[in-house]
Amino acid sequence: MKNYLTQLNGREQTALHCIKKLIAQQWQAQLIYCFGCTTNISIKRTAFSKKQLKEERRFTCELLIIVPDNKVIDEAGIKDMQEMVAHFGTVHMVIHPLYFVIKQINEGNLFFNWVHKNGMLLYDLNNTTQLLPEPVAGEYRTQAEAFYNMDAGMNNYLNVKFTPIVKPEKPNTPKPVEIKLMLDAANGWQPMPDKNI
Repeated sequence: MKNYLTQLNGREQTALHCIKKLIAQQWQAQLIYCFGCTTNISIKRTAFSKKQLKEERRFTCELLIIVPDNKVIDEAGIKDMQEMVAHFGTVHMVIHPLYFVIKQINEGNLFFNWVHKNGMLLYDLNNTTQLLPEPVAGEYRTQAEAFYNMDAGMNNYLNVKFTPIVKPEKPNTPKPVEIKLMLDAANGWQPMPDKNI
């Protein structure tokens, strides 16, 4: 699990902090991960105006919000939340209860495993991350990137599982064989009699 929050500029950090705070308070979220964010900056300059600079910023983020098992968030609740955070930016939310996320991680769901491994953890109520299974190994990066390149909108995220990586087995090295011989002057080399017989 990584935290890239320090790599974001001040406005992005402030936006994520405020969005996280509102969601955590309103929905009693247990975990909030950011698995993608975009800042678009548009600067307009013209020779026909004294004001030479017009700057527009648009911030968009994708969040995985893990709520208590008994918490139900309907479409109206999501719409209300999007209106509350709209002045910070556009927020795309994937919302699931904790038991469902744990089940998906255990079953090898690519999305939940990869967000757990590489997502930006914004909020963790009472160390809830300790309830999650260990994240997958980095060797699955190729599969995660292929999934994202084929479905950047994450439309099929519930149905995609990791394909197990089969590591080549080490060749079996033969066990040494012990041969005991006895030199008999009359008959030459003879196998030693086995004492166990």
